[in-house]
Amino acid sequence: MIQYLGGSKMESAFSRPQIVFMLLLSLGISNHVFIIPHLIQAAGRDAWISILLGYAVLIGWSFILIRVLKSMGTSLFSDWLHARIGLWGGWMFRVLLLLYILVLAVMIVFDTTRNIDIYLLPKTPNTVVVVSFVLISYWAASAGLKTIVYMSAVLLPIVWLLGIGISIFTMGSKDYGIMFPIWAEGLRPNLNGSVIVVGGSVELLLLLLIQHNMRRPVDYKTLFVLLTLLVGLIAGPTFGSLSAFGPAEAGNMRIPAFEQWRLLMLGDYISHVDFLAAFQLMSGSVTRTALLVHLLPQLLTGRSGKFRQTIMVVGAAIASIPSLLQVSDITMQGAIHNYFYLSSFLFGIVLITGLFAITCIKRKKGA
Repeated sequence: MIQYLGGSKMESAFSRPQIVFMLLLSLGISNHVFIIPHLIQAAGRDAWISILLGYAVLIGWSFILIRVLKSMGTSLFSDWLHARIGLWGGWMFRVLLLLYILVLAVMIVFDTTRNIDIYLLPKTPNTVVVVSFVLISYWAASAGLKTIVYMSAVLLPIVWLLGIGISIFTMGSKDYGIMFPIWAEGLRPNLNGSVIVVGGSVELLLLLLIQHNMRRPVDYKTLFVLLTLLVGLIAGPTFGSLSAFGPAEAGNMRIPAFEQWRLLMLGDYISHVDFLAAFQLMSGSVTRTALLVHLLPQLLTGRSGKFRQTIMVVGAAIASIPSLLQVSDITMQGAIHNYFYLSSFLFGIVLITGLFAITCIKRKKGA
């Protein structure tokens, strides 16, 4: 197992807070930034109600997830599946999770590089932006989980303080009365929005591939705190975007959370500090891409270092294809809005139900 993990025994033992920091930064960039326009488009001024509904669903879903994690203990996900349902049954779940991770990787590379092009480097060739971003992320992934975890521990407090700061300093530009009345459009938009909230948060399934690197398995208290913080990362910019721009304008923005930085002025002379938002964006995006690429080899058979590196190279290359081909942003965002979040919602429910059923199967003799 130590050889498979590509490091020393010490590298494979992380504390619960360290893993929580990493997941908050890597999963939070999606929940805090990219999910917001889709949520507001779906639910309008009731987006914050959708967050509450989605949170309730996720609480129930998390009870099943923790049952699966407890059954796994410190076993590798692939080994646990093989011991319970055999080689071919295990491959079915592993391939599904592999495809899911690849989709997530494609989305984060596309969203990040496209927003760099829109907001930061409009005159820089697209190929330079995409290749540079993917190479940095691949380097972090190939350096090992220890690098990703320690990188998160350094970056997350800074990113969090910046987020709290922008929320406080722009309060004078916001009108929270815009978020009322509720249910003006009926219940359907709220349900659509809650599907997006749940679909964007079932990425906690990545714990299945990380838990064996922890000193102690995840307990429900840790999972509950992590889930609550991730949902809170959706709520913060949603409240801010609705109260600052209104539901119609915020829904049309590419990144409403980024636009809030343009409202900030420090005194009479200091403005245009949205470069700090670029730091937030890159911190989360590099961590997220590196983690997804790093996890890909776990779902395949080979365990040598060369095999792992090959799989990570191939995964990073696949993730960059839509960005390099310059697929239309309108097409990509339409596909994400109309298909991804609903598919992710269903995937999270079906997969965790199947894994829960596996926990009721006794281990095979000799496994």
